[in-house]
Amino acid sequence: MNQRLTVRAGRTAAMVMLLAGEKMAVTPAGKRLIQSLDLTSGEELAEMARRDSPAATHRIHLRKTLIRNWMKEIQLSGSPITRNIIIPGAGLAPLALDWCSQHEDAHATELDYEHVEEKRKLIAQCADASVANRIRCVECDLRNIAITERELRASGWDPHAPALWIIEGLSYYISHQELVTLIRFALAGDHRNRVIMEFSGPRDTLTEDARAATEKYHQFLGKLFGGNDLAITNIDAVLADSGAEMERLLHPAQIEELLGMDHFFHSPHDSSMRIALLAPRT
Repeated sequence: MNQRLTVRAGRTAAMVMLLAGEKMAVTPAGKRLIQSLDLTSGEELAEMARRDSPAATHRIHLRKTLIRNWMKEIQLSGSPITRNIIIPGAGLAPLALDWCSQHEDAHATELDYEHVEEKRKLIAQCADASVANRIRCVECDLRNIAITERELRASGWDPHAPALWIIEGLSYYISHQELVTLIRFALAGDHRNRVIMEFSGPRDTLTEDARAATEKYHQFLGKLFGGNDLAITNIDAVLADSGAEMERLLHPAQIEELLGMDHFFHSPHDSSMRIALLAPRT
């Protein structure tokens, strides 16, 4: 019997998965993928987050649930884009595997610069070939769109096929211009293309407690990556510079209301997290 592959997740990725808990995966294949990961590197960070930033767990649960909710809603609307999911910075997360396991007509492309070969093997290990063969794992540097496009084309990507791009947990770690260029690229192929993006907005309107907690948590994570803080996204500037327009924009309290969840957040001033649905500007 072949020995099953186990992949050690990085500290922050492991922390997010530990905080997400059962929200991280929703299908047997997705859960098997999570069970194939060594998350021990994130245990200390997860414990610190639970102690010092209890809102972090709630935000992760909300973003995971809302993204799946919007994907399902778009699919039920008859749009073809959920048959072609593209996830920049996919890491070791199971979203593409979950979605393709649930939808026989769906294909997904994951983009990242590390763990790509390991992710490909994990997917093949955790899912039937009928599912695994519909997921492409492409190694590229998302900060360089020319290289990203080259690697996508080499993988068989069709730039004119309608697609749904999901940018989750990535905007914190790239510059404004890199984010703008990625969004412009994502929306360029077809007028039906959409981007679901999770990001952190400005902190100046937050309550004093929320602002202090956000700065502490984001600066802590930023230092792990050799910086001082996570990136703050000026969504108005992103829209102006990328040629995108806003179709939806929700803050955590609105997400809780939409999903019928108990309220941890009560107003837009309780968290800087936002989730947007972007379309090409008409």
